[in-house]
Amino acid sequence: FTLFDTSAASDATTAAANSLADKVKSTYSLGALLNGVHAADDLNQAMSMRGNLAADESVITRDGIWLGKNWLRVARDKDEKGGVLAREQEIKQLQESLEELDLQAEEIEQRIVDGRAELHNHEQQREQWQAELNQSHSQCAQIQAQITSRQSRLEQLLNRNQNLQQEESELLSQIAREEDGMETARRKRNEAMSLMETLSREREELTGQREAIQNRLHEARSKAQNEREAVHELAIQIESKRTLKRNIEQNIERMMRQLEQQQQRRSELQQVMSTGGEPVEKMQEELETLLAQRLEVEEQLSEARRAVEAIDNALRELEHKRNESEQKSQMIRSSLEQARLNTQEVKVRSQTVQEQLDETDYKVEQLLEELGEHARIDDWQRKLDDMAQKIARLGPINLAAIDEYQEQLKRKEYLDSQHDDVMEALETLEKAIAKIDKETRSRFKDTYEHVNNRLQEMFPRLFGGGQAYLEMTGDDLLNTGVAVMARPPGKRISHIHLMSGGEKALTAVALVFAIFELNPAPFCMLDEVDAPLDEANVGRFCDLVRDMSKRVQFIFITHNKTTMELSESMSGVTMREAGVSRLVSVDIEEAAKLVAEA
Repeated sequence: FTLFDTSAASDATTAAANSLADKVKSTYSLGALLNGVHAADDLNQAMSMRGNLAADESVITRDGIWLGKNWLRVARDKDEKGGVLAREQEIKQLQESLEELDLQAEEIEQRIVDGRAELHNHEQQREQWQAELNQSHSQCAQIQAQITSRQSRLEQLLNRNQNLQQEESELLSQIAREEDGMETARRKRNEAMSLMETLSREREELTGQREAIQNRLHEARSKAQNEREAVHELAIQIESKRTLKRNIEQNIERMMRQLEQQQQRRSELQQVMSTGGEPVEKMQEELETLLAQRLEVEEQLSEARRAVEAIDNALRELEHKRNESEQKSQMIRSSLEQARLNTQEVKVRSQTVQEQLDETDYKVEQLLEELGEHARIDDWQRKLDDMAQKIARLGPINLAAIDEYQEQLKRKEYLDSQHDDVMEALETLEKAIAKIDKETRSRFKDTYEHVNNRLQEMFPRLFGGGQAYLEMTGDDLLNTGVAVMARPPGKRISHIHLMSGGEKALTAVALVFAIFELNPAPFCMLDEVDAPLDEANVGRFCDLVRDMSKRVQFIFITHNKTTMELSESMSGVTMREAGVSRLVSVDIEEAAKLVAEA
């Protein structure tokens, strides 16, 4: 009898075994018939050779068991008919078992259908409960949002109340500062008045001075009279400002009363907020009323501030005029003092010169004749000053100049050595950078060429033709990019979006495998790479993976049966019970042995 295994792969490589043609000696040429048949000593050796057989090859044992890649034949020459009857009876039993299994399968299918219907009903009920739960959650969220908004509104009211209290304290402090400023201005005005009286007395005392300064004094008196009149006018303005100040104080008192009303209102609001029974709309109206009152208070406060600023400006102008008067009076006093000093200096000089002349034999008349008519004191004084400047330019003798020079020389030598070290380090760094750049260019070029060559080899294998290569986007190897230029067989691609999903996937696989050839890793994981591929492309993909599996261990996730046949061990997840997952592992080689033994 003969058995066929339909789950075996159809494209395995040729097994390396002894050919039956080498063991048969005959006068006839039987090599063409027996070249594809290999000999084995027993069934175990034949089973081990079976995985390496091609589709047109087979193995035969000494017991007459003949195995192919996906079939098995056993010859029974001694009891051939007995074997047929036994097989017929076994077939009948298997048919009866098959019918029972079909009935059981139908019952199981009916149970599955009923279970699915019941599961569907449960799922609908669960979805209904989930919808009710979601609605409850949304209602809770809305209530929570309302509570949060109410709390935020209450916090805003509390913050507004705190701001009003702070503004009230600032207003009181500002009023105190303004009162201090008014007191200072009043004190300065009194000082100015007293100073003006002092200046008047000094003017009266200066009337007995020399005739040379009487004209200046008269002008100063006229200026003082003008200033006195200006001060009188300023006094009138100050009186008007006082009236304005009284009005401002009345306004401030009115604002204080309004502030007291606001404080009473604030206490009422605090009581209302403590009780918490009033609606939010009423609190909103009261808040708007308070805001309107606050705006009125702010406007009144602004008017008061402008009035105070006007008073400050007037006081500053008065202060400025008083300073000008003091400066002018000081200038007059300085000029008078200078004139007195000059007169005293002339007297002292004349006495000194007269004493010097008395000590010598010169006479004043004789010296005046010798000096000449055009002789001037300024010229002789200028000559004396020039000579003194020449002597001063020579300066003092610096005895420490040599030590300072030696110190600065040592510092220059130290800085020169530091500069040389920095330049040497900079040169070393530039050489290292140049060396790294050179090595980087060399390694990048070698890697680029190797990957490009491997890509040109793997792309036609995966696509069954076509061509692909790498292309640099720039001339500088350190900054250039790399583009993949691919053209599948029978297509002229102008843009990557014109490629199908399978073509893009195969192009990426070719590039990744080319990089693996350059620097192979211990293993490679492929996650549903063959999902967008058709049967022909999957076959070529499996061939390439099979060749590379000699150097790299592949772990791949797939739903494709052809790719599953390539694996040596499969692991899957099954769910026999709802919500319970189990891991199932299958060793392909052990499964094949079990099938062969059966």
